[in-house]
Amino acid sequence: MKRRYIASLLCVCLLLCNLSMIPGRYAQAEKVHLTSKEVTIIKGQYAFIGLKGTDSKVKWRVAGGNIKIHETNKSSGKTWSYCYIKAVKTGTGTLKCIVNNKVLKCRVNVLSKSAFIGDFSDDAGEVYLDVFKSGKKYVAFYSQFRLAKLDWLEGTVKNGILTLNGRDSADKPITVTLSCKGNKRIFTFKKTTWEYFTQGSTIALKKCKGKDGYENALHGFELYYNAYI
Repeated sequence: MKRRYIASLLCVCLLLCNLSMIPGRYAQAEKVHLTSKEVTIIKGQYAFIGLKGTDSKVKWRVAGGNIKIHETNKSSGKTWSYCYIKAVKTGTGTLKCIVNNKVLKCRVNVLSKSAFIGDFSDDAGEVYLDVFKSGKKYVAFYSQFRLAKLDWLEGTVKNGILTLNGRDSADKPITVTLSCKGNKRIFTFKKTTWEYFTQGSTIALKKCKGKDGYENALHGFELYYNAYI
């Protein structure tokens, strides 16, 4: 009797364990999403769209003649996939991500020019900033050679200044701003506690031309991506 009781108890525990795993699987499936549902870039520049929450095989497609796919990671078994698109003419296009028989879409608005949207770098080529518009927010990626990479800084423009908030390399809150001074963009560390950044310090940036911005962005992303796979 004692053995039967223990066996029955183990069966019940196993059944409860299996049932408890089912919601988790659905929850995991619900987390599959694109990093942006809408982005705005300027003609001739590139934008990055990522897919998170699945390691399934992914297909990327574009609709409309305003954008084209420039680079993707086509391998499976990784934590997330990505796609770089290039804006070829002004207007609106759609990037489609096909995964697990579902189609996820990102609207891409292409402008002829913009004060803050685009790829920026310093004269030495050691600092790179990529800014695009995701919905009503501006989103930026910052990298500094051999020092830091700030991912997904997010903010808005007020009084001609773009203010971005995010986390630094030590996972501490950071606030930076981007303002215009002639053809230059002044990047300022507004609020920071990281020992390698000086609060109030500035870096003069200029807009990259053509493929230069994409190559800087891709190199920085590959370093970040390879560190987590």
